[in-house]
Amino acid sequence: MRFLRKLKRITQEYRLDLIIFFTLVTIIGSSGFEKNIKEIAGSIGLIIIISSIIFLPHRALAIFHTFIFKYQNRTLKKVAGTLSLLSWLVFGLTYIVLPLGFVFTGRLLFLTFILLTLAGGILTFYDLEKNGNLSLRKIRLTLWFFLPLCFILTNALASSYFTQFSALSISSVPYTEFIWKFVFSIMALALLLQPVSYLIFITQADKTEGYQTATLIAFFLAVSVVLFAIPHWGANILSSVLDHATRFEWRDEAKCGKLIIKREDERYFGFNSDKYTLYFSNPGYWGFYELNCAKDKYNNDTFRLTAVDIETRKPWFGKDSVR
Repeated sequence: MRFLRKLKRITQEYRLDLIIFFTLVTIIGSSGFEKNIKEIAGSIGLIIIISSIIFLPHRALAIFHTFIFKYQNRTLKKVAGTLSLLSWLVFGLTYIVLPLGFVFTGRLLFLTFILLTLAGGILTFYDLEKNGNLSLRKIRLTLWFFLPLCFILTNALASSYFTQFSALSISSVPYTEFIWKFVFSIMALALLLQPVSYLIFITQADKTEGYQTATLIAFFLAVSVVLFAIPHWGANILSSVLDHATRFEWRDEAKCGKLIIKREDERYFGFNSDKYTLYFSNPGYWGFYELNCAKDKYNNDTFRLTAVDIETRKPWFGKDSVR
């Protein structure tokens, strides 16, 4: 009986929390069903969550108080708490809009969740260390020690992968080199943070309270999601980087004598040359070709294409939508 009374009290006190939690679980669980079912689940879930917040305003205000208003005299804690609350709101919104087919919006929200969690985590960990948390200080010093080694290794790997993909030295294309290596380093750092997040979660879970615990859980969740995302979407991320870099730096046509090639989904490195590096990108595939120019004295100029590397572009979330 005591257990039932306690369960009843918790259920009454945290009704809003439970409604939001089980609604999001239902929406996420519906992701494996057909599009119509996912859209219905997402629409109903959004209505349920908004209605619950309207009819249970006291608990909603209590949540805001836990994250923000509890720390009136501590600006750092208020900012960190606000970032933590926003990250959880964005995370929930991400899984509401994705079933509705808004894939592009979902990707932006997912990236926003990662950035907000990272910013809130940095402020929270700084506050904990400032208050004498020696474990976090040791973890930070160890991380700073490994970062230069990580940078040197990823820099070499990024150059090697680009050469394998394109048969072109990355130093020949400085802007592409900068963007490619920057994103490659971010992806490598995200993988490095996985064991670090485990260590922080294990050592700090019992030393945090309020928004700090929520930030710790969000940080662990974000790193875990990124660990899944990089192997699954890594090629898509790199192709998006190349889409931007080649549009900015590479040429939109190739010439072979009087023959000119110009296609919307292709970019060419080289000018009035016997050999070009061709990058192509479309909704299904992306990759590199070597484009060789063959001329003769009768002006029968021709191009010969040789595939260097062709990759399949995976859908971001199930079947991609244009929305």
